[in-house]
This record gives sequence, structure tokens and C-alpha cells, in this order.
Amino acid sequence: MARCSLLPAQVLDEAVPAMRRKGRLRAGSDADVVVFDPERITDQASYVDGTRPSAGIVHVLVNGSPVVRDGEIVPDALPGKPVRG
Repeated sequence: MARCSLLPAQVLDEAVPAMRRKGRLRAGSDADVVVFDPERITDQASYVDGTRPSAGIVHVLVNGSPVVRDGEIVPDALPGKPVRG
């Protein structure tokens, strides 16, 4: 899992200090968490409909706030913040 989260953050942390708080699950970090069903996860997007959500995603937390709950998008959730260098 470090290849998907921690290592990319470490590559950027010299140029972008905010990345030092990314890619880690610990107090004080900016953790985004995806809970998925490995038996069902699959991409549903196509060339014609590129915004279709993936199947098998159960929950997504961004900055501690749910943006997907029980497989459904939370439409009014906007917890993300830009990372600036």
C-alpha cells in the first residue's frame, strides 16, 4: 500500500511541504481513506460516460468527512483542500 500513498507523498514532500502530512494514517495527518470490496471493485466509466463511479467502493473519507457512504455519493460533501507548492 505504501506504493499507492506514502511513496508518492515522499517524492513530493521536498517541493511541497504539505505532502509531509499525506499518505499516512496517524493523528495530525491529512488521510483520505477508501473502503472497498475486493471481490466487486471495478471501473464503470467509459469513453462516452467518463464520470460513472466505480463499483465496489463502500466508503470514502476525505479529510475525515464521508464523500461516499454505503456505496452512495454524498452530494453536498466538499471536504477536499488543494495542495499548493
